[in-house]
Amino acid sequence: MFRKQPSKPQNRIDSLIGVGTKIEGNVNFTGGLRVDGEVVGNVTAVSDEPSTLVLSEKARIEGEISVSHLVVNGEITGPVYVAEFLELQSVLGSKEMCITTAWRCISAL
Repeated sequence: MFRKQPSKPQNRIDSLIGVGTKIEGNVNFTGGLRVDGEVVGNVTAVSDEPSTLVLSEKARIEGEISVSHLVVNGEITGPVYVAEFLELQSVLGSKEMCITTAWRCISAL
């Protein structure tokens, strides 16, 4: 009866991890984060805030991801927790993937 309304994905990117950049350690963020480089560590959005993580085709994350909205076009090794929306882009045709769903919406392009 009093279901929480889903939040809207962030329309802007507040932070960027560029191509050729490698971060070793955990990343905590608010708003929107785009990863074109590599992260070895957990990527977590601040809770209770809408968040969007975008992984480009060159991106690689080795660690746990916890966000409200996720757009994947890169490589992830580790558990993924998405509270509201997961979009899988061209990775479906070119990468091996094992998915266990526990979120509201998956969009595969």
